[in-house]
Formats: sequence, structure tokens, C-alpha cells
Amino acid sequence: MAIAVIDAWSPNYNSRSGATIDCIVIHDTESDTAAAALSWFESPDSQVSAHYVIDRDGTIYRCVADELRAWHAGSSEFAGRTNVNDFSLGIELVGFATGPYTDAQIDVLVELCVDRCLTYPAITVARIVGHSDIATPPGRKTDPGPHFPWDAMRARVQAELDRRLA
Repeated sequence: MAIAVIDAWSPNYNSRSGATIDCIVIHDTESDTAAAALSWFESPDSQVSAHYVIDRDGTIYRCVADELRAWHAGSSEFAGRTNVNDFSLGIELVGFATGPYTDAQIDVLVELCVDRCLTYPAITVARIVGHSDIATPPGRKTDPGPHFPWDAMRARVQAELDRRLA
């Protein structure tokens, strides 16, 4: 299924300098609405962005093209590499780390992760992580939060990848 995406471009990005995309970082927006998150990302003063924002109803907004380096991870390390923005895609879920997220958000997140894994084969299910997993120093970030359904989400992504690649 083709994913429908609404473009809501952010000016807050730069070059990946040739780095291979091999990781997805899941965040929460810490806002009630997509409009609030998108407005923040659209402001040059914020100095933050993400590649995608998923609204509570499942609408996907693209803020930075995949081939560019969005500014979502901040001080970060994953698998022994620092500056996770260099090699990752950032996906923001509208809401708070205290959760919960909507079924529509999780359904669309699964589909978007599958699509990105197929597009960038270096991204495996094990390389879909939370902001809390990569932020330095440890404990600096809590998103996507303790109520995020990691096991179910990763199992669904893996099952769909297995089905499509069979």
C-alpha cells in the first residue's frame, strides 16, 4: 500500500555528508496537536525537526526529505556511533511520553517503518529505537515513553517485512 504523506517542510536540516541511513528513531512531540509540532519545526529559531510527524488520526507529515539530516536526536549514541542524526530517520508521534498513542498512529507507524526498511535495507527491526534509547547522557530523554508498545510494534514490522520479502 502506498503511504500518503503531506509535505510540511522544515528549514532545520543539513547534509548527511554521505552517511548511510540505517536507523529509525521514534519520538513524541510533547504537544497536543500536529499543528503545534509542525509550527515548532517550521521555525528556524527552534533548531529542531524530524523527517516525519504522525498525527493522532494517522496523518503523516513529511518535514525533512530522507536524504537530508533532520535535527531530532540531539546529543546521542547508538551502536557505538555518536551523532545519530547523521544516519537515522526521525519519526515523531503527536502526544506525550506518558501516552497512550492511538491505534491509528501505531498502525501508520508500522506501515511507515516497513516502507522505510524496504527502501533502506540497512534498517532492521532491531535498529528501530526510541529517543530514550539513544539520548546522551542516558536518562536525558524519555520518549516515546513507558507505554509505547515496542514488542507488538516490532513484531508487526517484522511480520510484514517477512511477508513482503517472501
